[in-house]
Amino acid sequence: MKPLNKKKLYYLMYMVSIVILILAAFDTYITFQVHDQLAKMLDRPMRWPVGAYLYDPNIGFDFAPDLSGPIQDSSFFVKSHHLGYRIGEHENGEFFQAGGILSLGCSFTYGDEVESAETFTQIIADSLHIPAYNYGVCSFSYIHALVKAQNLKDKGILDKLRPQYVILGCWKGLTKRSKTPFPPITAKSIPLTAASISKADGKLAIRYPLSTRQFFELVKMYRSDGPELSFKKFMTIFLSIPKFAYIYLKNNRLYQQMKELDPDARVSDYDVYDFYFNGIEKLFSPYGSRIIVLFMPVSANEQPDAALLKALHQHPDILFVNGLKATMKYNVPLNDFKGKHPQAAAHMAYARETIHLIETSPAD
Repeated sequence: MKPLNKKKLYYLMYMVSIVILILAAFDTYITFQVHDQLAKMLDRPMRWPVGAYLYDPNIGFDFAPDLSGPIQDSSFFVKSHHLGYRIGEHENGEFFQAGGILSLGCSFTYGDEVESAETFTQIIADSLHIPAYNYGVCSFSYIHALVKAQNLKDKGILDKLRPQYVILGCWKGLTKRSKTPFPPITAKSIPLTAASISKADGKLAIRYPLSTRQFFELVKMYRSDGPELSFKKFMTIFLSIPKFAYIYLKNNRLYQQMKELDPDARVSDYDVYDFYFNGIEKLFSPYGSRIIVLFMPVSANEQPDAALLKALHQHPDILFVNGLKATMKYNVPLNDFKGKHPQAAAHMAYARETIHLIETSPAD
């Protein structure tokens, strides 16, 4: 191979230097953008107590155990057991009993905007005189919830809790979320990712999230050191930008691929439900847990969709609670569930209807 002469070598070095300078300038600009967002987090604290969310390589992000503190506006209290489920402000965070009711879902199931004692999980448990294990808050989607349950299994927590009942919180937004690894809560310059479902050659599989550990480390750094930009913060963000850029490029590519897919090759809503129910039944079958799906409406006349009903038909052992019927039966005001998290009256209606179903559907 013929060596480069000096002129060509200098030219090559010059061009490489220009490219490096351009990339460094871009990286520096984005670094300041990310810093601004992180600093604003401290100026306008997030609703959840400090440390509420943790990085998890399988789920993407998870809710922290051993947490205790009020929500930002003090409208309700946030406390989690050592095993990670929600408990009341004055409950013991170490003691637990096996054989209770375990719930999975999103913030609807967790009970955002209501106290722990007002959630349907706790009301059902109290009525049946068994413990409650509310794992609702972290489950961004059905796939997120499924991986969360698998994590609990892998850590030996399910073997400790051995729940009698498992309630799957369900509402119309979770199927769409289950198909994308990028949550709607993702910030403009700071990405988050979550577990999702994918389809290749007609086969469904869990798509585990890209790592965003750096994001959680940055948040922790700003909360401990304050909002001022130091050299340490600058370099930490600067070195994280290539990873953040990769995540955004990956996101755009996946989005374009999903748009271009033939309809038959796309993950359908039925695919999501069926995959989720199969996974949950497999995880909880060793404990003989009864699976209950609770549908929660967000409008006045919202009925369960055809895909959900079809999936339930394929899983006849799953009990189904129609939350819309519950709201009508127990005269829940529309303002207590329309376009918002279920309020206390809605939680009570869901609980009463679930209790009625349990009592009238004895196990075989």
